[in-house]
Amino acid sequence: MGEILLVDDNRATRMFMATVLSKRGYTVTTASDGAQALKVLDECKNIQFVLSDWMMPGMDGIELCDRLKSGDYSRYIFFVLLSGKDDHESIVRGINAGADDFVVKDTKVEEIIARIQAGFRTLALHNEVLHQKLELDQAYATIKKDLDSAADLIRKLLPSKKKLNGVELSYVSVPSAQIGGDMLGYIQLDDNNVAFYLLDVAGHGVSSALMSFSVQQSLSAHSEKGSIVKFPIPKYPYYRITPPHEVLNQLNKIYQSDDDNLLYFTMVYAVLNVKTGLLSYSVAGHPPPVWLHSKGGNAEFVGQDGFVIGAFDFVDYTTSTIQLEPGDKFWVYSDGLTEAENGEQQYTEKRLIKTIKELYKHPTSMLTERLFDRVKNWQQSDQFQDDVSILVMEWTGFLKGEKLCDSRLSTVVNARFFK
Repeated sequence: MGEILLVDDNRATRMFMATVLSKRGYTVTTASDGAQALKVLDECKNIQFVLSDWMMPGMDGIELCDRLKSGDYSRYIFFVLLSGKDDHESIVRGINAGADDFVVKDTKVEEIIARIQAGFRTLALHNEVLHQKLELDQAYATIKKDLDSAADLIRKLLPSKKKLNGVELSYVSVPSAQIGGDMLGYIQLDDNNVAFYLLDVAGHGVSSALMSFSVQQSLSAHSEKGSIVKFPIPKYPYYRITPPHEVLNQLNKIYQSDDDNLLYFTMVYAVLNVKTGLLSYSVAGHPPPVWLHSKGGNAEFVGQDGFVIGAFDFVDYTTSTIQLEPGDKFWVYSDGLTEAENGEQQYTEKRLIKTIKELYKHPTSMLTERLFDRVKNWQQSDQFQDDVSILVMEWTGFLKGEKLCDSRLSTVVNARFFK
């Protein structure tokens, strides 16, 4: 039924109580004082119920209770204090010492047994909660290990090459959790054209991360019939690069929300002709890109209003074009950057474009790190409430003779992940 440690310096009392409890089905171990009780508990790790007299020589019941209820003790003990005193002050003192129950010695046996039974029910509930907590801790440890592995895999996907023919890249991606819903990258479409994208799935965490990877796979997937970003045609050059708005239209069809999937995402998708500097882009509910001019350092927002992808089946997206000059930079970012908070203030797009202008003369390789640090310092915290991603593309002008990128590859770019 249960194991009890009975502690009392009176031998007759110990024998009587041990007999009564044994007849009720309890296994009883006895000790004559607090010091001996501690030794018994050290040897019998399965005992969690102590019924102890108050007044004993050496270590009394109050001191024993203090020792067993301290945070340093190895396990939980349900402690019942027995006393010959039946006064308010004694009860308060006993309970304050940490005793779970207080019983006067001349209490009827049946009441004592009832209180012991209630104590064992409480003990069983405590042990069940503790067991469930241990299981949850183990499950959490497993999940954390898996998330750490996923984050490590993302880091291993980082491209070592940040300079393409005619293009230089800089990027930062910082999830608010171990993994996030932002994704950015590039696709070498052919020798003359490179696509860039940044998407932000609603929310953050595992479900958002899985959807962002799924979208990335949709962009990079190839078959005999082509892909979303490029498909075959019968005449030379035997393929057609999909305009940005058509890419977004197709993604919107693929990722339409339903009752089982309520996720949606914003996105910027752009295609740069590295020979001419002509940049075509389309925006789906995403913060407006910034065009930083190499001459004079002027910066402006570009783009169009557009619906998010996956929420509505009736929308169409549009493609806009801008003519870059060598040294011009095209910035895209997630709203976790402009919505960074300092008290009741947000960083805002106004502060963003001001900071981009201030960073005008910095090398492209340092730009996103500098901007990220500026925002982090402004909010006076290293932790962001939402995922933050920044991608900067500079058109350096086309240089003949440089080694071209492998057009068969689609590389996901996720530059910095913080745990």
